[in-house]
Amino acid sequence: MELTFLGGAREVGRSSVLVETDARLLLDYGIKIHADTAYPMPHQGEIDAAVITHAHLDHSGFVPELYDNDEPMWLGTPPTRTLCEILIPDCARILQRERGGLPYRHGSIKQAFENFEPVGYGQGKSIRNTRINFHEAGHITGSAIVEIQHKKTKIVYTGDFKMSQTRMHEAARPIKEAHALIMESTYFDREHPTRDEIERDLCERAREVMENKGNLLLPAFAVGRTQELIRVFRAHMRDVPIYVDGMGWDASKAVAKHTNYIRNPKLFRKDLESVRHVKSRQEREKALKDPCIMIASAGMLQGGPAMSYLLMLNAREHPDRSKIVFTGYCVEGTNGHNLLNKGFVDVGGEQLKVKVPYEYLDLSAHAGREELFSFVQKSAPEKVFCMHGDKPDEFAEELKLEGFDAIAPKIGERFEI
Repeated sequence: MELTFLGGAREVGRSSVLVETDARLLLDYGIKIHADTAYPMPHQGEIDAAVITHAHLDHSGFVPELYDNDEPMWLGTPPTRTLCEILIPDCARILQRERGGLPYRHGSIKQAFENFEPVGYGQGKSIRNTRINFHEAGHITGSAIVEIQHKKTKIVYTGDFKMSQTRMHEAARPIKEAHALIMESTYFDREHPTRDEIERDLCERAREVMENKGNLLLPAFAVGRTQELIRVFRAHMRDVPIYVDGMGWDASKAVAKHTNYIRNPKLFRKDLESVRHVKSRQEREKALKDPCIMIASAGMLQGGPAMSYLLMLNAREHPDRSKIVFTGYCVEGTNGHNLLNKGFVDVGGEQLKVKVPYEYLDLSAHAGREELFSFVQKSAPEKVFCMHGDKPDEFAEELKLEGFDAIAPKIGERFEI
């Protein structure tokens, strides 16, 4: 079995690993679109299957390119298909508008979905003497840890995962006896607050803003974060008006249909019914007239209705009555990162100083430092490949000190297992 790291090595974004057994498999095939657009390295030769861990674009966004000149299988959970049907066409529209064209034929999007084969948790697929199994990853709806077995060799690829239970998802569990573990390292250098702490802090911010007669704006990823925020707020605050604007609404409706992939599906549907959908600028202005919680994409403030709300709140006579709270990762170079670190956002090429108070609260859907080390210790693999992070080399060095054979591969590096 051979591994080649095509993307996501010593970086966050464009995740992709080529696995070669008797079959040729791509583990994820993502894209970077937040700052400078980037794609995985080209793969050489035909691909038997694209094995996609979840719908986020840094793991799935480049899948249509595979269908320009080929027709591999696309394996993923049923929710991954549903959510990719929302995210990938939207990504294509953004690339067309902002980059002047697509890196693949437009017809390849339709062709990709025609080749999708669903694989549920605990289920598998065999391709050329290679067995592929999916397990709950706890990251977003339908996210999977992938286990690949070829003859006597087994590798595990975590994608993005979380080992503690959230409002929406069950926790990921380690998979033992792997010859190689390929894992994310996004938050290896920090620990997340407990869920109780972060939920309490979120609701305290909401109450403070309501008392000030302002609005709480939460820029949020459409898939994953929007649904979790709805559940968190409704678990503690039944009567506060909550609005959802952008793709998060369609994603939430889609998630609600996959009852076998979320915790408390009846409760989530009930919570969703209590949330109001904003569909136009006129409705946005009307929603902000009274105190409310506004959940809007994009999570990193790279366009979308969240930027429109920021501009409206910033132009008010008393912008300090409202608040902007980020709860997710913001890539360097994005408006979200610039606001949190420098106090400004880019509007039409000009820097705009933001007068609305803002802060970051860590409601992460990724494993923190303790969970990452725990996953490795409980899995006890023969070798660990650390990727999907800003400091995977440091993570690998610390794992070596604990006795593990660990490495942070570089883009293009190839390894035999």
